[in-house]
Amino acid sequence: MIHLRKALPLLALGLGLGCGGASQTGQGAGPTGPVSTQQRIVNTNPVDLGVCFQQAPALPEKINSEVLTGLLVAARPFVMECLVDPKNRGPADETSLALKTTLSGGKLAHAITGQNITPTGEQCIKAAVDKFAATAPEWEKKATAASNVTAEVQYKHIASVMPSVKMGVSEASDVAGTIRLVQGSFCDCYAPWKSADPVVLTAQVKLTQTSAPAVTIKPPTDPNGTQVATCLQPKVAALPLKTTSTELTVPYTFMFVSSARDGLFQGAPPPIAFAQYELVRNQRLAAGVIAMGTRTQAAEAYDALVNKYKKDPASVTLEQLKNGCGALTQADDTYIATLQKQLELEQSALAMFTDFAAKDAAWAAVKDATQGNVDETKKDIENGKKFKEADLAACPKVK
Repeated sequence: MIHLRKALPLLALGLGLGCGGASQTGQGAGPTGPVSTQQRIVNTNPVDLGVCFQQAPALPEKINSEVLTGLLVAARPFVMECLVDPKNRGPADETSLALKTTLSGGKLAHAITGQNITPTGEQCIKAAVDKFAATAPEWEKKATAASNVTAEVQYKHIASVMPSVKMGVSEASDVAGTIRLVQGSFCDCYAPWKSADPVVLTAQVKLTQTSAPAVTIKPPTDPNGTQVATCLQPKVAALPLKTTSTELTVPYTFMFVSSARDGLFQGAPPPIAFAQYELVRNQRLAAGVIAMGTRTQAAEAYDALVNKYKKDPASVTLEQLKNGCGALTQADDTYIATLQKQLELEQSALAMFTDFAAKDAAWAAVKDATQGNVDETKKDIENGKKFKEADLAACPKVK
C-alpha cells in the first residue's frame, strides 16, 4: 500500500518560508530633523497560486474511503492557506488537527478536532475543502451516488517555519501581512501564470500619513511577470495601508508556488523550488491513494463475482469473470503507473537537491531525505507489481 511519508526536514534546516528577515526605513520627526529607524518584517512568504486555479483530481465512478482520503490529501494546500491567517489559529506556534469527513447524499460533512484551531479557522477549512472537492470532474454525480463514506486526514501547520502572518511585530510587518492576506483575491492578476512558472517580484510601498500608498514593483525580465506586476501595482496601492510615521517605506517580495502545476520549478530560488516540490509531491501522493482506492474497488468487485460463481457456477459467465479480472489488473497497472510518476518526481527532485547541496551544505539533509523517498517509492512499485502478479494468478484460466 502507499505510504504517506512525512514531509522533508524543513525545520531542521531552517529553510522555513514563514519567517522574514527584511527591514524597512521609517522616518519620524526627531529633535534635529527626520530620524530613520529599522523595523523587522516577518510576513513575507509564498502564495500558492493553486488557490486561484483549483482543480481536484479525477475520481473513479465510485468513491470509497481510500478515494475520499486521497481527495482530502490533495486538499492540504488549501487547509494550509486557511492557517496563514492569524485569526484562524490560536496563540501557539503549532496547529495540529484531524479532519474527519463523511460523504453522503452528495454532501460533505466535516468534523475537526485538534489543537490551536479557532472557530473561524474551522469554518475556513470546511469551506475550502468543499470548494476544492467541487472542482473534481463530475463531482456532483459521483458524490450523490456515495453513501456514508468516511475518511480522516491529519494536518499540521507550524507558523514559525511555514507560510503564515503574524500581526503586531512592527508597522512595516503589519503592512506586509496585510498584503499577504489579500493576495488570494488577486487571482485575475495571476492568469499569465496558470500554465507558466511564476517569478519573484520585488516591490516597495511608500506610506505617509497624508497620501495614498505609492507602490513600485521592479519590472521583471519575464513577460508574464511584467503583466502580473502591472496588474498588482494598483491593487496594492488601493489597500488601506497606514503608518504613524511621517514616512514609511516597506519592502515586499511577492513569492509564488503552485499546487495546480504538476512539475518542479526550474531556476527558482532554492527555498521556492523546495516549496514547489513539496506541493507537487503532496498531489502525487494523493493520486497514489486514489489509485489504490480504485484498485480496492476492482478487487472487491472481482471477489464478489468469484464468490457468486462458487455458490452457483451457472450464475456467472466466464466472460464476466474475465472482464472482472481484467478490470482488476488494469487498476493494478494504473496504480503502478501512478507510483512510477511519483518516482520520476522524487528522482528529479533528488538531482535538484544534490545540486543545491553541492553549493550549500545545508541542503544535504534534504538530499538525503529525498533519496529515502526514492527508495520507498521503489518499494511501493515492487509491492504494486506483486499485487498484479497475485491478481493474474487468480484470473480464470482458459483451457
